[in-house]
Amino acid sequence: MDGHTQAETKRDRVRRLLLAPLAGMGFRFPKGTAPEEGQKRLDRIADELGYLDEANLVRLRESLRDKGEGSARRFWPAHATFVAFAQLAQPRPLHELPGIASWFASVAGQEALAAGRLVAEYRFWLRHHRPPMNEVERRRIADHSRDAADRLARLRDKQGRGWRLDAADLAWLDAHERDDARARTLIPETRA
Repeated sequence: MDGHTQAETKRDRVRRLLLAPLAGMGFRFPKGTAPEEGQKRLDRIADELGYLDEANLVRLRESLRDKGEGSARRFWPAHATFVAFAQLAQPRPLHELPGIASWFASVAGQEALAAGRLVAEYRFWLRHHRPPMNEVERRRIADHSRDAADRLARLRDKQGRGWRLDAADLAWLDAHERDDARARTLIPETRA
């Protein structure tokens, strides 16, 4: 050591707490996998799981210890297995999802805002971690948007008349307003 320590990167933390221990348990790539290719796959996993805190990396390691592939269950699990179990351990923050910023910053976000679908599309992203991809999904989002707009108008009308809202209506209203505010921060034109 030269007197100063280098800060551990997120990738290094994932390697230390997840990948190195799993390798120590015998995880490996199948014969014929080039070392560079194996390292590239592990680096991709380390980069993608860098959002996990230390406790959840340990939880993930324990969850994956018996999820190896192959007849001996010793080959590294598929990338999708790592991502799925990581989501269970600690859901990835929405702002870190690939594509969300560009989706809402694009014409799609502006159209969702103009059509009153912003909250419904934002919530779709929360559930599915991707944009709506077919007509059925877009129709469902439009239906949810219409239902939410009707409920919002009824609740606002009640409030305007001085009526008290019950706890469920207040919670729904708070959640809707919170999601609307979060979604608007993703659209450049609506950022305050």
